[in-house]
Amino acid sequence: MTTVRYDRRELTLRMEGHAGADEKGKDPVCAALSMLMLTLERRMLDQAEQMLPTISRGPGRFLIRCRPGDSWERSCRESFETIFAGLTLLAEERPDCVQIQ
Repeated sequence: MTTVRYDRRELTLRMEGHAGADEKGKDPVCAALSMLMLTLERRMLDQAEQMLPTISRGPGRFLIRCRPGDSWERSCRESFETIFAGLTLLAEERPDCVQIQ
């Protein structure tokens, strides 16, 4: 089971665990979750000077935090909200594999 935690106030998105829809390396749910988080990571790194991201990831875990200046907060929030919407859709479609907390 993958657990997703999104702290809107702190602009922090955390994902932990493996989806378990299939064996490791062949799990389509895990692949979808990873691609969403990698997309957010790329967005933050492409504008790192403005977004001031903290990124940590490894097997079964991903953390992205953003500390933008006032003029970049809206853009950062929109990015996080878009990715969280995709994660929420996966949780709705596969509640046996993804849990939003």
